[in-house]
Amino acid sequence: MLGYDIMFAMENIVRKWLERAKYDLVTAAAMLNSHRYLYVAFMCQQSLEKLLKAIMIEQGKEVLRTHNLVRLSELTDVHKSMSQEEQNFLADLAPFAVEARYGDYRDKLSEIVNRKSASNYLVKTSAL
Repeated sequence: MLGYDIMFAMENIVRKWLERAKYDLVTAAAMLNSHRYLYVAFMCQQSLEKLLKAIMIEQGKEVLRTHNLVRLSELTDVHKSMSQEEQNFLADLAPFAVEARYGDYRDKLSEIVNRKSASNYLVKTSAL
């Protein structure tokens, strides 16, 4: 019976991570519609991070305190089934994990994220 309780608890935790990942993706779409392009990229990064962490929990692995999507994909072995383009995409989103929220970094990133690139981030994130 204890094994069932543990499995049920893990399923709930995974489900909550997946719900948060989906919420972040919906938020990214809302940010695109409101012309807040930097935050589209940020929310896409957050969505994928939560998705990868849900996979880690599903695999019985400890969730690391990292925002590095490439590292998380390696720890879950997800990268093995990804194309090089998809792996590069994870690396491209890396600067948006934390830096997008703070001072000079945010200003620099804001200059390079426009509607087209933000839309591209959202499409690619949705496809993964």
